[in-house]
Amino acid sequence: MAIVFVLAAALTWRKWPDLIVDFGTQLYIPWRISTGAVLYRDLFYIGGGPFSEYFNALLFKIFGASLLTLVAANLIFVAATLALIYRRFLEATDVLTATTICLGIVLVFAFNQYTLTGNYNYITPYAHEALHGLLLSILAISLLSDCATKLRLRFAIAAGFCAGLVFLTKPDIFFALAVSVAAGFILFALTMNMSSERGSAYRGSQSRGPAAFAAKSLAVFIAAALLPALSFFLLFLRVESWHESFRSVIFGWLPLFQPGVVKNPFYQWCLGFDEPGFRLEQIAIKSIAVFFIVTFYAIALKRVVHLKSERIQSPFIVYLLLISPLVLGAASFDWRSCGATLPFLSLAACVLICRNYKRLSARQEPVFPLLWSVFGLVMLSKMGLFPRIWHYGFVLGMPAFVGAIYLLLWLLPNLLAEKFAVPRRYFCATICIPLFIGFGSLFYQSQLIYADKNVPVGPGADRILAFGPPSQTGMDVSQAIDWIQNNIPTHATLAVLPEGVMLNFLTRRVNSTPCLSWEPVILDALGPQTMTAAFEQSPPDYIFLVERDSSEFGAGYFGSPGFAADIMQWVRQNYQPVRLIGNEPLKNGKFGIEILKRRA
Repeated sequence: MAIVFVLAAALTWRKWPDLIVDFGTQLYIPWRISTGAVLYRDLFYIGGGPFSEYFNALLFKIFGASLLTLVAANLIFVAATLALIYRRFLEATDVLTATTICLGIVLVFAFNQYTLTGNYNYITPYAHEALHGLLLSILAISLLSDCATKLRLRFAIAAGFCAGLVFLTKPDIFFALAVSVAAGFILFALTMNMSSERGSAYRGSQSRGPAAFAAKSLAVFIAAALLPALSFFLLFLRVESWHESFRSVIFGWLPLFQPGVVKNPFYQWCLGFDEPGFRLEQIAIKSIAVFFIVTFYAIALKRVVHLKSERIQSPFIVYLLLISPLVLGAASFDWRSCGATLPFLSLAACVLICRNYKRLSARQEPVFPLLWSVFGLVMLSKMGLFPRIWHYGFVLGMPAFVGAIYLLLWLLPNLLAEKFAVPRRYFCATICIPLFIGFGSLFYQSQLIYADKNVPVGPGADRILAFGPPSQTGMDVSQAIDWIQNNIPTHATLAVLPEGVMLNFLTRRVNSTPCLSWEPVILDALGPQTMTAAFEQSPPDYIFLVERDSSEFGAGYFGSPGFAADIMQWVRQNYQPVRLIGNEPLKNGKFGIEILKRRA
């Protein structure tokens, strides 16, 4: 697992981020916070709560502001989380299952890119709130399972603190964790009552009985969960009023109450509501296919191992013939679409663990797999009718993907072996074949995209490998950086419209406005009048107009009627063109950068 992790990191080194979309804010905001700016007041941001940006700012303060600082930190966090996941699933399953799970995370999610837009990986995520929320939730679930099995309050306190930090990242991840926590405490109370009825002795804090210990655990969990929010409230209170401080603490939740954001065509596509019939059909077809394939091989393998005659001395030959169609099918299958099976497999895992909880408890501890499966199932709900492992699925689909491996490689083989005498080894081998073919296929697809990233952009520790010809993006951005360094004083201010704050970070030029991105979703969440007024109140010395297609949000080009037309008109009146790099942007989809300077 460690060898594959290092190899995957080496093959994709510095190719993970996108030059224009999203990731620039993940560098620029922590850098500005580390120099004294205040999130939400001086920097408009709707990507999530304040924890991740301030944590990254702390890293910049200690180790220096650079891309490499965040890359190193994320590599360490992901490696540590993989070690935790391996250990916990090893306790609940076996070496094969735990290793396969971790290899799946590395080869499918951690380093990969399945679209032309980067950022959907664990090293340079589009929003660190998504990555931190996921990793902290995994730690919280692990600690909560320890609380349920080892009966120690310190685990409940630590789990509560992690949950409180997740509240300050992404609302959807916190909701999934909250459901898992509720399931955990219900399970906790039930198992303690069962132990009490069997006459188990409770020591120390458990001396007053299982109900008292469960209540105390819940109380300390909630108290610990409130600490992170309180700490950030006091942090903001140093520079803001109590009302503004409270708003900053819960700011990551405010976009949920903006109907325009939810109704945006982009999020309709993300949820599968643009084609609900087709999405449901895909879920149904692929789920039924998995069910019949598993059923067929369970029945066939049960007969094959007992098959022996004068002509067939070894059932192994029959087994090879039996799995050949599976190998061919797996090799030709589009594994990017395998996410459609995850709701069925996640639900099956939850149901089977609950129905066989006592039987599983006699062998290994099933608390962690159960909480994980609940967490994975609820995380999938954020993708609605379009469950997937790519795009936002690199975070929202990963837990369910892991839960599916647990189901197919451990839970189901053991239940089938005990109830129907299905040979476990043959069944696991049969499942492993398409799984590893899928891992390899997905990693190979990602490498095909990464192969075109060969243009270095940015200096030293900030260097990024971007797409080369026929794409102009990397070369044009590199030219823009050189022009900034040679023509714009270090104290001059710069704004990139509609998106591209990466240029600010790579050249260490400050945007004098709080408006870092002009995506339609951000305009809907913050209000176009608010953003326009903030921009006009502190106009930058230079403006870069960068090509950015917003058709996925149901909008035309930036500056077209209905999409920031007022601010574009104001820019044309107050700024004059001084340089054009590449094609004229915001016209025909061809990449280019237009440089404007404020009129005297």
